[in-house]
Amino acid sequence: MVEELYTPEQLAQMHDSLWQCVLQFANVSAAQERNRIARDLHDSVGHALTALNFQLQTAMKCKANANQAQLLTEAHELVKIATKEVRQSVKALRSDALETQSIEELVESLVKDFERTTGILPEVHIDLSVQLPLHLVAPIYRITQEALNNIRKYAKATAVQIHICTTSTGAYLIVKDNGRGFDVEKICGGYGLQGMQERVTVLQGRFSVDSQPGEGCCISVGIPLFISKVSSGFNQTPSPDITDIPYNTKNDISQIDLQYSTTQEITRRPAVDIGEWQPLNLSD
Repeated sequence: MVEELYTPEQLAQMHDSLWQCVLQFANVSAAQERNRIARDLHDSVGHALTALNFQLQTAMKCKANANQAQLLTEAHELVKIATKEVRQSVKALRSDALETQSIEELVESLVKDFERTTGILPEVHIDLSVQLPLHLVAPIYRITQEALNNIRKYAKATAVQIHICTTSTGAYLIVKDNGRGFDVEKICGGYGLQGMQERVTVLQGRFSVDSQPGEGCCISVGIPLFISKVSSGFNQTPSPDITDIPYNTKNDISQIDLQYSTTQEITRRPAVDIGEWQPLNLSD
């Protein structure tokens, strides 16, 4: 019996191929589950809110005193807001576009939606010196989407920057805003940040949040293009800062000064790493 031997390079390539197959399967499974949840939201919560809206409209036509009329009007407005948020959630959960559009097109769609709902046009810089692997398009898109949703709901920002770049070893995403910021130690357990962390961790990447009250927020993500890069030293390389990312543009984003919503001087603490590198264990 002849034993077939493989070089370390061949083993690394086989490892990468296997890992990409696993990620593709995971992405397909996640997409199917997201679509199922979207259907359930539409068919259950969506229909219930529609029925409640009709009931409130009927009640508003009945005779009522001033206080009752005001309460009905406020309830009707709340139902309209809830209906709008459910529709946005259903739209966000749907992932049909992820299979056909590039990361540039997907981010452009997010930016247009963000501008339409907030009046703020995020500044976007995308420099893909190395093509972004297909298995990283969905995670980069979803993390950007969640970061923008958090900014829309909580940050009260007036300026937003999105940076996406690739190198020979990794893909990097930075989303920065000049909003009111928050205490990372108190907020880092929130579902939004936790979801972003989980997406990065499964890809053997690094996720960090740098924020202070009154100083805005900066979310940084670094993901290896191939899993074999983890063992070759990529995990010892910190995610690039904004000034480290090369841009082929006259308006270098590192030269743009975001004016924060407060002038109070607060000592900046180092970024808190939410997710550390985890070794890939195939023995289980």
